[in-house]
Amino acid sequence: MTDPADPTPFATATTWSALGEGRYAGRITPHWFQGRGAYGGVLGGALLRSMMRELAEPERTPRSLTVHVCGPVSEAEALITVRLERAGRQVSHLSARLEQEGKVACLATATFALPRDTSLVFSEARAPEAPPPADLPSIPSEFLPAFGAHFDYRWFQGLPFAGAAEPRMAGWVRPRQGEPLDAPLLVGLLDAFPSAAFARVDGFCQGATMDYTAHFYAPLPLASAPDAFFLRTSHALHAAQGYADDLAHVWNEEGQLLGQLRQMAAIFPPSR
Repeated sequence: MTDPADPTPFATATTWSALGEGRYAGRITPHWFQGRGAYGGVLGGALLRSMMRELAEPERTPRSLTVHVCGPVSEAEALITVRLERAGRQVSHLSARLEQEGKVACLATATFALPRDTSLVFSEARAPEAPPPADLPSIPSEFLPAFGAHFDYRWFQGLPFAGAAEPRMAGWVRPRQGEPLDAPLLVGLLDAFPSAAFARVDGFCQGATMDYTAHFYAPLPLASAPDAFFLRTSHALHAAQGYADDLAHVWNEEGQLLGQLRQMAAIFPPSR
């Protein structure tokens, strides 16, 4: 479903064929894999885009998305089924499930809402200091999972498996082939890095996303240059019993906070 030469590969990978009655069929190729299945950002992007298409009210923009990854999604045909759970005057709630070979692989819910006329407008978010992306080297694709070849990473804090003192990661990222930053792509960028807990790990181990919730803070799609970078920062607060959390933020080059993602990941021991 995705050709690496396609001018907008993420948009292509997350735009599945509409079958009617809320059903969307697709196949994610190994170009978008992390390990033995598709990476969580492209799954969330496909689920969210399918819900956006089913709702078909662009003035109701995504405000939040929750995705539960119940199992790996392989290269086989898959089906997304979208349901409008409730629509009010301002807010609509939708759900979606991704099934493959008769089994549920992902469950998702999303909230869409119209803007409200309010005097309460503020932002306490401040982008952290970061070196300019032009001053940082691009990470070669051979050091990244398969899906990472679609992104240009300029990492500057917290490489995975480095045994760092702090569970933090930060770096600039952008699609290698420019495309508009819409809500599905923002989900992809938010989930494009491993959990910051991996910065504390001394030596290689594997992990997998269990679930995440994304919140969208800026009007999307974003009017930005096609070659713009986005700053992605994350911090893990807790890891125990084989699970770790992660709180990630994505900012534009002007320091505007675009979105947040809270994730729970399973951390597998090296012997797995």
